Amino acid sequence: MGFKGLPIICSSFAIFASLLETMKLFLQIELIQWREAGYQKPMLNYASSLSDDLIGAELDNQSDGSIADLVIRLCDQVGSVFVLIHSQPEEPLGVTLKLIQHLLRKEEKIYKIILSGTHLSLERLLTPLHEKFVIENDPEKIKSAIQLFAQLKPDR
Repeated sequence: MGFKGLPIICSSFAIFASLLETMKLFLQIELIQWREAGYQKPMLNYASSLSDDLIGAELDNQSDGSIADLVIRLCDQVGSVFVLIHSQPEEPLGVTLKLIQHLLRKEEKIYKIILSGTHLSLERLLTPLHEKFVIENDPEKIKSAIQLFAQLKPDR
C-alpha cells in the first residue's frame, strides 16, 4: 500500500503552519457566571469581521482542559494575540489560568490584554505586562483597540 500521499500532506501542513504565523488571534475569555455570560459575543463577532487574517476564539473558566490546550496551541502558531477578558471579581480562573500563564511565558506574542471588569488576582498576574495590559470597561475604547489590532500587518 505505501504512503504516496504523505509528502503532499506534510507539504500542505507546512504551508498551513506558515500561513498561521501571519494570522492574528482575537481571544475572548469569560470569567463570568455562565448564566450571565450568554451566547452572544458581540466583541468576538466584531473583531472577526474586521480582517481576513484575524481568527476569533473564546474560552471561559468552565471550559474543558482540552479546549484550553487547543487554544494554547493556536496562540503558539499565530503571529500575534489580543485577549479581551470579561470578569467578575470572585469568579475562579479555572482553565483560563493555564492559558494566561502560557501567554506570560510567550509575551512577544501578546499585542494587548484588556480586562473588562475587576479581578484582583488576574490584575496581579498581568501587571508585569506593563503597557500590554489595560483595564478598560468602555466598549467604544475596547473596539478602538481591536480595530488597531486588526489593522496590524505581519512582520513578513
